[in-house]
Amino acid sequence: MGTTKPMNRQEALVRLVRDVQSDIEDYGVLRLALASQFESALLHDSQRLAELAEQINALVDALDERRLTRVAITRALSGQEQPRNLASVLDQLAPAARDMLDDLWQQLEGLVRECKQLNVRNCEFIVEQNALMQRVLHGEEATYAER
Repeated sequence: MGTTKPMNRQEALVRLVRDVQSDIEDYGVLRLALASQFESALLHDSQRLAELAEQINALVDALDERRLTRVAITRALSGQEQPRNLASVLDQLAPAARDMLDDLWQQLEGLVRECKQLNVRNCEFIVEQNALMQRVLHGEEATYAER
């Protein structure tokens, strides 16, 4: 295991932009996977659901790894131990770079919100399906209550 050379400011900014772009791409893939997951749940396609679960988990792991890297880079660039947000870095950039990174960040935030909504929808649907199957397989208490 070798030591990693610390990044200079320019390298850190390039890495930050590249990672945000990669996140935008992966969140697009995640959005499609979540849509496929919902369709597969509607069709009761358990094999496809298992495949999608693996794909979704891998995407989430990659996204989380880049998020942790982004936090470290943002902390280093802002000079703050716990930067509140990307604004602490954006304020230090030239206008063109600030506008470009801000646009990318807005795209990423929109995709994150959309994927969260899709995930909640899928979870609620799958939980509802499971509860229904449990009632069908095991019956409900007091289905035929005495009068």
